[in-house]
Amino acid sequence: MQLYYTPHSHFSRKVRILLEGLGVPVELVNSGDTANLDPARFGHSPLMRVPVLRDGDIWVFDSDVIAAHLVRTLDPSDRFAVLRHDITGLNARSVMNGVMTAEVELLLAARTGLETNGQRRFDKARQVIAAGLEWLEQHEGLFAGEPDYLCFHLVSMWEHLHRFGYFPPLALPQLTRHAERVGELPIVVATRAAS
Repeated sequence: MQLYYTPHSHFSRKVRILLEGLGVPVELVNSGDTANLDPARFGHSPLMRVPVLRDGDIWVFDSDVIAAHLVRTLDPSDRFAVLRHDITGLNARSVMNGVMTAEVELLLAARTGLETNGQRRFDKARQVIAAGLEWLEQHEGLFAGEPDYLCFHLVSMWEHLHRFGYFPPLALPQLTRHAERVGELPIVVATRAAS
């Protein structure tokens, strides 16, 4: 099994935490520069982004689809609630994916030299990050139980926003508590990228 990833990708990280939690060995294939135009760097995914999972002859694109594939094939009991059906939990997953996508848009724009301040598209991305985090704070009970895939998602997003300086100036005491608690888990620490 191979996972095409980049060390700092929060989308890849939530899958890596899940793999650690399941005790599944995987070969990590660093895709390098995410702006690369060579599809081979991304496991021939037409989306040309990470993560991509190769499981034998099967290629799986998108972090949440990868997580579902892993659980369906390796963990039928779904101990980390990847295959959840509750709408609030699924909305939280969508909110976190939206926040992470908005941050990637800002990050990649800045890396390519685009001015992101005072531009409506990028102002909206910053607003999505703030509004998403506030929504998650209001629904923080989703992260209060035993650590699950939503918690892996939260800590991956949380640490990435802090690492790259896109965390808005908000007081989010409950999310902070949950992110810090989950951040101390050995399976989370094991997937943390070096500076």
